[in-house]
Amino acid sequence: MNPQRVKTPINQNINPEEGKSLLAQGAGSLGVSLSPLQFKQFWDYLVLLQKWNQKINLTALHSPKEIILKHFLDSLSPLPCIPEDVRIMDLGSGAGFPGLPIKICRPHQSVTLIEASSKKASFLKEVIRQLNLKKIQVLEGFLGKEPFPQLQDSQFDIITTRAVGKLKDLISAVSLYLPQGGKLMLMKGPQGHKEVMDLEVVINKKGFQIAPPVHLTLPFLNQERVLIFLTKWT
Repeated sequence: MNPQRVKTPINQNINPEEGKSLLAQGAGSLGVSLSPLQFKQFWDYLVLLQKWNQKINLTALHSPKEIILKHFLDSLSPLPCIPEDVRIMDLGSGAGFPGLPIKICRPHQSVTLIEASSKKASFLKEVIRQLNLKKIQVLEGFLGKEPFPQLQDSQFDIITTRAVGKLKDLISAVSLYLPQGGKLMLMKGPQGHKEVMDLEVVINKKGFQIAPPVHLTLPFLNQERVLIFLTKWT
């Protein structure tokens, strides 16, 4: 899957209308269409992110253009690979990526955000409140340290991760929350597939199979993103 490449706009400081245009073009190249309400929610999210980022370390990116290109659109890149009726857990959500952009685009999708930092978890809850998002929850803690009481007997169809921890530990942590056929989705850079294949024996022993990688080129950027799905088979 290779979205259409579009030329990168030059201006880093953009107003809401320019941001809307940038987001619309990028999302469109991924096959994602956004409503006026969703455009507003993304911009409100961006404003909150910049405001909170002055007090706590949410992201190293500061300009609206960088946030749209490298966080929002990157988070939306897996959407064509995610069915609309599945239950999603976003593990190590941080400032909300990819879970919150996915939720904005899929208002009826059930999403659970897992974040270990209490400050970041507070930020996520505030974004959810301000954007009036439903069917989404934030849980604070380390998955795998001990079972979450709130997730007792909970199962998710897809667990997403974006640069979170060591893969061997990650698989052990998520296994409890994936049914047979459930998938762990890894968002990786160009060398991501090789990294995963180097651990194929370990992954198979833990009851997961590696699906063929999905290659993407991020909108406006000459950067490759590789999506790797590990399917639980036991």
